[in-house]
Amino acid sequence: MAFLFAISKCLLFLVVLLLHASAAIAAAALDNSTDLASLLAFKAASTGGGGAASDNIIAANWTTDAPFCTWVGVGCSRQYPPRVVSLNLSSLSLQGTISPRLSNLSFLSSLDLSNNSLSGTIPDTLGRLPRLATLLLSRNLLSGPIPPSIFNMSSLVSIRLSHNHLSGSLPALVLLPRIEKIGIGSNLLTGHIPVDLARCSTLQKIYLSINKLTGSVPSSLGNLSELVVLSLGRNQFTGAIPASIGNLTKLQYLYLGFNHLKGEIFKEMGNLVNLQELHLHDNGIVGSIPILLGNASKMIVLEVLTNNLIGPVPATLGKSMPFLRRLFMAENALSGGIDFIASLANCKDLNFFEVITNQFEGVLPDAYENLSMNLQYFHVSLNHISGRIPAGLENLSNLISLELASNELRGTIPRTL
Repeated sequence: MAFLFAISKCLLFLVVLLLHASAAIAAAALDNSTDLASLLAFKAASTGGGGAASDNIIAANWTTDAPFCTWVGVGCSRQYPPRVVSLNLSSLSLQGTISPRLSNLSFLSSLDLSNNSLSGTIPDTLGRLPRLATLLLSRNLLSGPIPPSIFNMSSLVSIRLSHNHLSGSLPALVLLPRIEKIGIGSNLLTGHIPVDLARCSTLQKIYLSINKLTGSVPSSLGNLSELVVLSLGRNQFTGAIPASIGNLTKLQYLYLGFNHLKGEIFKEMGNLVNLQELHLHDNGIVGSIPILLGNASKMIVLEVLTNNLIGPVPATLGKSMPFLRRLFMAENALSGGIDFIASLANCKDLNFFEVITNQFEGVLPDAYENLSMNLQYFHVSLNHISGRIPAGLENLSNLISLELASNELRGTIPRTL
């Protein structure tokens, strides 16, 4: 009997404890004064407290004369009392810094401060926002490292920090189970791409271009099966392009230009059947252009200029890429006949064709009336092309620039040119 009485007392204590906890939670939900204080702290930090820095709409609009849910850029929930769920403050001429007290907006799911002049560092406290799904801080004057807490937010779907002055390395520990887009291009980041990034299985777009990142392109990125965009250009990456990239069958945009990459264009590139833009220019890539690259039948832009490529261009290149608009293969050691140009008649939207500074030989084909009427740039200078200048070039009515210099051409220049 005593035992049952003791159990009853314990159960009663637990019930009372739960009731107190529920009451505390309810009281917190019925009080949005913390949201108001956080917004006013942000206003004070981002307007500079007066003068020219406060010459923006927030300084005039965010006043306690009106409910904060009516303030410019503030989005609130429908519950009572309403809580701040979004801040859309892009392009409002904000200056000053980002207040760390924004982390007290516990219902915030979207924060957009892009395209302002905010300076200072990204507050580490932003990583405490439990519901934040979208963090947009691009095109500001932010500096310093990226807080590790930002890369450990279970709710984050999109993070854009591009076009700032952020420095240091990317956080090594990456726990972003819902992330779909990471945009941190045009900063001053150094170090390697963290291995943990390959664990973000929901990733669709990676923008890390225009930084100072080093090391190799991790082969583990080939595990990101949902990836549509991989932009790593204008860094200092070395080594070969990992063949595992060929596993990314949803990939549409691959930008690896302006690095120090070596090795060949792997044959697995032919697996990228949805690829629309391939930028491998300004590296040290060797070998030939693989015939299997023609499997990328949706290709619009192909840039392989300024490398060490050799051998002939596949004769069927144009037939296998009917949507091609821009073809850049200049400054390599490509050789063989120039007759692959005939296949480009299949590319009805071709606008730019450039193969200068190679070792192509043979004669230019006559049937230029079959080439795209959209062609504006035709550059074949600095090769070993012989024969006459085809009169058919006159059919390219939209041509802006024609470069044939430093070849072995003979005869007269057609009057129509």
